Amino acid sequence: MHIRNIAHKFVYPQVSWKSSSRFVSSKFVAPSRPTLKLSDEEGGKNIDGRENPKLFSEEYIPPQILPEWHSNKLKYKLERMDCLRRRNVVEIPEFYPGSILSVTVSDEYGPEKNTKFVGRCLWRDGFALACKFVLRNVIEGEGFEIMYHLHSPTIQQIQVLRLEKWIDTDLRYLRDADPKHCTIDPNMIAQAPTPVSQPLPVFKEKVNLGDRTWWGWKFDRSWPRPYNAFIEEHLLEEDYIERDRLRERQTYMKFDICRHYDTRSLKKQIMTEMEKNQKRIKNIHKSTSWQPN
Repeated sequence: MHIRNIAHKFVYPQVSWKSSSRFVSSKFVAPSRPTLKLSDEEGGKNIDGRENPKLFSEEYIPPQILPEWHSNKLKYKLERMDCLRRRNVVEIPEFYPGSILSVTVSDEYGPEKNTKFVGRCLWRDGFALACKFVLRNVIEGEGFEIMYHLHSPTIQQIQVLRLEKWIDTDLRYLRDADPKHCTIDPNMIAQAPTPVSQPLPVFKEKVNLGDRTWWGWKFDRSWPRPYNAFIEEHLLEEDYIERDRLRERQTYMKFDICRHYDTRSLKKQIMTEMEKNQKRIKNIHKSTSWQPN
């Protein structure tokens, strides 16, 4: 028995592409590249503690000098103005000690005239143009640390790969902790940050330290005491007695007014000042007609 394949012929209506108004030729429009930065409408307004970095940041707070008339307030204002000018050139995002960053700096001998380093921020300190931060990464069992000046002109990009905030502001004890806390993949993909309209969750867990013999500092006797470091497992009964004796001697530090820098009123003044500086910078017009003789 022979089976014939019958091909059905379909007749499509002829449509004039030029005469029909339903078919309009259009050019290909490339989709916009996704970004992790939320807009003002999506992210909402900045809550207290997560202000716009251009208006308020930790490095804007000057060091405490007593009596106050010894401080040079004009110098502080000029340095904050320079910081704002630099922030208008390179975006410096919000980050804290414990965050994972990727910093790209210009390098004359680099493969593309720049180099990139990825690591966890251990500490951040300094006023205005003197603000510095340190990144640490463990690569093939060896720890590498690089110190950057936050407003350095060699910095091309600062990207936050994971926004974290620890209770401690000095995490240099991670040098003596398990290397897994500072082992960061150089090709790590950036994670979406918490919107500025929500409080940032604080890391409250404990980190186990290594052998006490190789500690770079006596963390059990330091002040303020590290909260995120689990140092009780390294102490003996005699160490507890010595620690309690030192704590009795250091109880006055909790109530020492000179050690507590209240910046609440200063914060409002700085934000008002930076808003005015931002308007002044926008109104500045550089002359392009001047030529050297």
